[in-house]
Amino acid sequence: MVFVLGSVLLCSPLAAASLSEPSLPSVTPSFVFGERLVYDISWAGLTVGEGVLESQSGERFNGRDVFRVVSTATSNEWLSVFFPVNDRVESIIDAKGLYPYKITVDQRHGFRKRYKEVQFDQEEHTALMRFKGRTSKFEIPPQAQDILSCLYYFRTVPNLAAGSSVFIDVHESKKNYKLEVQILGSETLRTAIGTVPTIKVRAIVLFDGLLWNKGDLYLWVTDDARRIPVRMSGKVAIGSVTATLTRVEPSRLLPVP
Repeated sequence: MVFVLGSVLLCSPLAAASLSEPSLPSVTPSFVFGERLVYDISWAGLTVGEGVLESQSGERFNGRDVFRVVSTATSNEWLSVFFPVNDRVESIIDAKGLYPYKITVDQRHGFRKRYKEVQFDQEEHTALMRFKGRTSKFEIPPQAQDILSCLYYFRTVPNLAAGSSVFIDVHESKKNYKLEVQILGSETLRTAIGTVPTIKVRAIVLFDGLLWNKGDLYLWVTDDARRIPVRMSGKVAIGSVTATLTRVEPSRLLPVP
């Protein structure tokens, strides 16, 4: 289970400067570097594991200012007896344009293990994938996102109008996808961090490999500048899985009531 989701970009996106320009951040992130979000993962009403999303800054990659996002998902003691899960996904993202340069996926699902690495050349519009000892090269759209960078880009989007659809180019599993996200409207949720107003969206996911299968994926983010994901829900092979926010660390980063 990869604890991430492909998310959304407005049709009139935030401007990203040329890659040849000085690497000084021009986009003010809605998220905070050093933020750690902790989630309970449940299936069929049972808690089966924990997911964590973390953002880290202060790095350089190929001469650019970048930040690193780390997503982990681990099964709890009960599920590990039957089906151990241990996932770690890292994405290195340009601090100015908010597009990825590299993603690594390290998964264990039961007895199945998988490791892959994809490097994004955002100047040549290519992706170089290393998987099972082989290297493959693919063409990608300009500023293509990966399955983890999308979520953090989405959190910088200033306006989400109910009833509209927005799109984002995602490269995953050797293919390019046009991900459609429908803005469904506002909804107030009672959560572990309080009762908060949220924006509910539905993403039409066309690729496997996430916590969820292909199909509709629902996401609730706080209706404020932070856009904190408080709940995610989607179908799996049997039933559905929900990830519910339980902690924001440090606690000072909690949304203002």
